[in-house]
Amino acid sequence: MVAVGQEFSNTRSGERFVWRATRESTAGAYCEFDLHLAAGAKVAAAHVHPHQTETFTVVAGRIRLRAGHEARELEAGGVGTIPPGTPHAWGNATGSPSHVVVRLAPALDIEDFFEAFCAVAAAGKAGRSGLPRNPLRLAVLLDAYRAELDFPSRGLRLVLSPVLALLAVLGRAVGLRPSPVPARAPVPLRRGAARRQRGR
Repeated sequence: MVAVGQEFSNTRSGERFVWRATRESTAGAYCEFDLHLAAGAKVAAAHVHPHQTETFTVVAGRIRLRAGHEARELEAGGVGTIPPGTPHAWGNATGSPSHVVVRLAPALDIEDFFEAFCAVAAAGKAGRSGLPRNPLRLAVLLDAYRAELDFPSRGLRLVLSPVLALLAVLGRAVGLRPSPVPARAPVPLRRGAARRQRGR
């Protein structure tokens, strides 16, 4: 369970997360974090949040944000909002660090995904994008959080979702979990948590 003030990093993707609000602190209404981006840092791949609104508020530096067919740059004070189901991608648009506040509403289980994402890198199991190098481990991670993250287009979902599901089954069969480190403490099962638990 992520706590307010907790910090974790993915050194492969150049992202550092510091939690301002969590699923627990807002009763699930939203989660929010300071995202510190190294020079050249960018999201691993375009994606959608099927059920969440994502808001980026730039504190320092500049980011390049693509939402649907529109791309723009946001400087300090700029705000970009991504409605649910909108394909998007972003990256640091400067040669120096940038600082963004990110809010996702409702919270769902997205903070658990980010924690697992960073744990993979901390365990030395991530590629240059910050995602798992092992395709089975990647499939297990992505399949566990389909309510929070999905492929950016209907065509990709139709083609890749069955492949992802199959690889995730194989990954779980050989003992892979969304995170390479054990949970720190038991937490009550939430929506989708039963499937995640079966993969551990």
